[in-house]
Amino acid sequence: MKKGRTITAPARELPVIAEGDVVVVGGGNAGFVAAIAAARAGARTILIERYGYLAGCLTATYSTTPGFFGDSEGDRIIGGIGWEFVERMEAAGAALVDRDWWTVQIMPEAAKSVALEMILEAGVELYLHAWAADVVLREHALEGVVTESKSGRQVIAGKAFVDASGDADLAYLAGAPTELLPADQLWQTSVDLTVCNVDARRVVQWIQDNPDRTVWLSMPADLDAPGLHPMVSVIVKESGDAPAGASPALHHGPVPTIKLMLEPSISRVQGSVEINGTDVRALTWAEIEARRRALQHLAYLKATVPGYEKAVIVAESHLGVRETRRIVGDYVLTLNDLRSNARFADVVALNSRPLDRHLKGDAFQFEMFMGHHDIPLRALLPRDVDNLLVAGRAISCDHESHASLRGAATCLATGHAAGAAAALTAAGNGRARDIDIGKLQELLLEQGAILRAGA
Repeated sequence: MKKGRTITAPARELPVIAEGDVVVVGGGNAGFVAAIAAARAGARTILIERYGYLAGCLTATYSTTPGFFGDSEGDRIIGGIGWEFVERMEAAGAALVDRDWWTVQIMPEAAKSVALEMILEAGVELYLHAWAADVVLREHALEGVVTESKSGRQVIAGKAFVDASGDADLAYLAGAPTELLPADQLWQTSVDLTVCNVDARRVVQWIQDNPDRTVWLSMPADLDAPGLHPMVSVIVKESGDAPAGASPALHHGPVPTIKLMLEPSISRVQGSVEINGTDVRALTWAEIEARRRALQHLAYLKATVPGYEKAVIVAESHLGVRETRRIVGDYVLTLNDLRSNARFADVVALNSRPLDRHLKGDAFQFEMFMGHHDIPLRALLPRDVDNLLVAGRAISCDHESHASLRGAATCLATGHAAGAAAALTAAGNGRARDIDIGKLQELLLEQGAILRAGA
């Protein structure tokens, strides 16, 4: 085929299959919470999700740790609908919650059911297996989302919209400015294998017998105790592994990490690559290559760590993407904002998640923060579009701060903020920038959000 060849597709009229006050694209961590927040605020809300389930990376990549719901002072800083989700998971016997440091660990498959129950209870109109492929734009406002699905090409119309796609898809399609770094500078993408039949006791004994080769990230609880156990996470150091003076949470190689899940006979094994996650050919290659690297990682553990010899793969996630496009919003959060505990008058969420850098060449670096910082509404507002808010990992921030802000717990918080703001936008003049910040903050507080620690 000749490069640059094009085909002109005939124009056609598309059916409008639904109309709502608020339309949310993406049912991951940010999106399902945004839809609930909007619906509870009285907006007729529609949620569009490309997969057959909700809750995003908390399910698809077997990630058992949503992140940090508290800060270094021991104050809980994330509440509201995201925290309600955590407590419902706990009540279902599918989560461990540490209320001293506000850390949470979950059973991923249960997240799908709990998120769906909450969506249906809120009265959200749900469209699964539908992809947001285009937008209907009039001047500087969205009128609808063009979806692709087994039902064909259709339009879902609305008054206000939340882009929780993770990739700033709506903002990009609407012409709002976004930033996308070269592939080798983006945080890596990963495929996770779920591995069973691991002898946790032998694994932990080997770690304890090899202190010169291992670095604990999280310690084991009593493996003989009944029920769920906190995750065991350990780095296996290689010779020449890290530069002199580097943090012990920096490692290179085939990601030699031991992760025993909440059921200790289950392990998470990862393979990573750096790609542009908005390029379909790159995504295809990464699914293949990251799985190959995950298999190499598993082979390394089986050959190196007693207790992994009989491990078997029982599930594989699709590719988990950490960073693609980010909007350039009315305010761009920076690493300095995070480190200086920045405060903003238009605060709509808080964050304290450590920097979690997945770097080129299978290197990983982890850095804790002291205290916490505000996330302003302006970081959720893409420029040049009046009735669109962005939630989740595509909010307006620089690359370095994104390593913190992309965390699941923080996405729950920004999703809550965006959904509530979208409801007020739909009820007002259709301009998100014109909503009364005091009214938004009052609504968020009424829905249980936390805008000031210790308040």
